[in-house]
Amino acid sequence: MFNIWPGRQEKAPKAETKPSSSKKKGPSQSVSSSEGQDAATEAVAKILRTFGRHSFDLDKGDAETFEKEFERWARHVLLGTTTSEDPNAQEDYADGRRNWGGLNQFVNRHRQQEKNYVMKGFHALRDVIWTFTSTVSQAFIQDQESDSHMQAHIRRLKTAVASKSPDDLKREVLATAEELGKLVEDRSLAERLRVEKLGEKLKQVEEELGQTREQMALDGLTQLYNRAALDQHLEQVTALSILSDSPCCFMMVDIDHFKRVNDSYGHRAGDTVICEIAKRTVLSFPRKTDFVARYGGEEFAVVVQGVGYEAARTLGERLLTAVRQTLVKHEDLELSVTISIGLAEYLTGESPANWIERADQALYQAKHGGRNQLCAAGDPLPELVEA
Repeated sequence: MFNIWPGRQEKAPKAETKPSSSKKKGPSQSVSSSEGQDAATEAVAKILRTFGRHSFDLDKGDAETFEKEFERWARHVLLGTTTSEDPNAQEDYADGRRNWGGLNQFVNRHRQQEKNYVMKGFHALRDVIWTFTSTVSQAFIQDQESDSHMQAHIRRLKTAVASKSPDDLKREVLATAEELGKLVEDRSLAERLRVEKLGEKLKQVEEELGQTREQMALDGLTQLYNRAALDQHLEQVTALSILSDSPCCFMMVDIDHFKRVNDSYGHRAGDTVICEIAKRTVLSFPRKTDFVARYGGEEFAVVVQGVGYEAARTLGERLLTAVRQTLVKHEDLELSVTISIGLAEYLTGESPANWIERADQALYQAKHGGRNQLCAAGDPLPELVEA
């Protein structure tokens, strides 16, 4: 007869935990670890591509370049491909290694550039707001002082009318008129200087208008800005031009005989022509402050800031020449097209609608004067030809 001691009851469960059981769990743990690494790698690549998609223009590069850089790093993380912009660059990552240190440096550097750019824009905006506030405050104080001086002169004149002789009154009137004239002149000069000071600050942020366009709607066919984006941009430009006294010109561009293209070759050919003219227009106006939009149908709009009538006319003529030299390829066709342009320089105080209307009237002159040319608002009417 055997007795089971309490000590042996404690040892029994330990005996059941065999080393072989831990070995059986090894493969499943390894598979799980591998799957986790793959998921983490895919997550990192997805994050990099998200950063790339939502990149924006910075001082040291544009959004398209940054998106390509993030894509190269995403492919490196997934496939071990080169991170260099040069496709022939030799980097050996065949053993599964990844350049995590280089990736960390790239992301950190890019985020630092974004931070510096945003902070720079924030400080510039704060500076403009402070200048505006200071200008208004100074104008209010100086106007109060000027009004006080004017009222003192008027009181003296009233006193002279009541109590002085005609000769004394005449001298008082002349002295008062001279003083009031000087006050008006001083006030006018002070106001002009204040506006100029504010205008200089505004000119510093005019170029930043192009940096916020990612939020605007794009035309589906051409990927240019659409009519809604154009209207918003014109509101901003006219408001700034009033204060900064900076010239600005608007061009209405229309493809000549576009209906014939659709009727003869079909709407797909017409879309190809529209896209090609859109591309030529963008290439002809490459500055960040230049704004190119699809106005509707076969019409485009171009806004050039800081450019007066003569310079804008030269730029428009350059676009005319570029289009004349372009052969639009569609399937087995090569199409030659021309454009007409209406130009109008902004007149201080006019509404965006009136500005567009004047450019549209100039375009009408170009179309009915023979097409394939530029006419500006104020040009003499050309001899009409058959439409």
